[in-house]
Amino acid sequence: MVGSWKGELAVHGATLPIVFHLRQDADGLWQGDMVGPVQSMSTMPFNKVMVRDDSLYVEATSIDFSFRGRLVFGKLEGVIRQHSSFLPLTLQSFQTKIQRRPQLPQPPYSYDTLDVSFQNNFDAVRLAGTLTIPRGKDKCPAVVLVTGSGPQDRNETIEGHQPFKVIADYLTKRGVVVLRYDERGVGKSTGNYVQSTIGDFSKDAIAAVEFLRKQQQVDPSRVGIIGHSEGGLIAALLAGQKATELSFIALLAAPAIPIDSLMILQAHELGRVQGMTKKELQEAKEINRRNFALIKGKLPNQQAYTRIMNNVTPVFGKLTPSQEAEFKMMLLPSFRYFMRINPVPFMERIDIPVFAAFGTKDLQVPFAPNLESLTDHLPQKKEHFLQAYEGLNHLFQRAETGAPQEYATIEETFNEDVMRDLSNWIDKR
Repeated sequence: MVGSWKGELAVHGATLPIVFHLRQDADGLWQGDMVGPVQSMSTMPFNKVMVRDDSLYVEATSIDFSFRGRLVFGKLEGVIRQHSSFLPLTLQSFQTKIQRRPQLPQPPYSYDTLDVSFQNNFDAVRLAGTLTIPRGKDKCPAVVLVTGSGPQDRNETIEGHQPFKVIADYLTKRGVVVLRYDERGVGKSTGNYVQSTIGDFSKDAIAAVEFLRKQQQVDPSRVGIIGHSEGGLIAALLAGQKATELSFIALLAAPAIPIDSLMILQAHELGRVQGMTKKELQEAKEINRRNFALIKGKLPNQQAYTRIMNNVTPVFGKLTPSQEAEFKMMLLPSFRYFMRINPVPFMERIDIPVFAAFGTKDLQVPFAPNLESLTDHLPQKKEHFLQAYEGLNHLFQRAETGAPQEYATIEETFNEDVMRDLSNWIDKR
């Protein structure tokens, strides 16, 4: 079973790939990871891999995920369990193409790196990360990098790319202290990712800022957050609440409209590049609008689920077990919490400089409505930098369509024009 295996899952009306990588070390111990189908297409290591004859069992406890299957005529056929939902999955073996990642920093580095850990005293969670420090400099500006959605490690590893490692390397070489950390329940950080909400992740970010501010090489009056996607949403919420003392924030493809509206747009854009017709897109939009209203509402889960079923069965007919499980997962407490967020009132109270970058080919956080919302609702400040970058996707790679399936095939990890603008902007803070 050594090698790579791929299959497909239906998620929110779209077909997304899921890939398992399985390997055996010199001592015969099995290891592995998977890519997808979480929104960010991130790489998730398995903490348990068991192979016995023609049977496989893998587990990723940080997202309460497992797969149990067996080889049948050369294919792995089995069932995924996530939370209380079960989905059938068939995986086929394939040869992975070695992808170049030319931007990935390689040691020796021209700056100091330090493995650190710090406590979130709100929740008794201990977070582990990496601090990168310019050599020969003191009282530097400093930033915390906050990852996007899905359980992410400190490098925000996605399809072999490590964008946060690339950003940290670029900024540290230019005089910025950078802290990046594993999300709770991921890597070396403690805590339970599955049971956590954006409110919990925001507390982790506050703990990271307070830890960074105390470092000897840091100018405590020049500390900010750089957040990607959901991480940018967290940065904006914290700045709007003045939950921790920040000098600036940088928002990379950050939601700036109500989340239910964003999810409707996202589903439409992903469906469009997958070839859905105008009629199908409009039909899906209406169903999603009604379903998301129920998810963000206050009905108990069972009542909300019944009404969601009433919305979808006239179109889908009798649902498959995987479709039923998909809709039940949308009623998890963390997802309902997420869907109720409206960043606009928080943006209206931000009184520090904001850097905001979007890609014009971003299908997950479409640039036009989000950039417009920021422009309309941020209090005017000459220090703001708000820009859309032509041809870049959600990961700030130069892309053809912007679809998540492209992420792995693109050699660029993070566009240097964006990093240059970000570095120059931080230097002036």
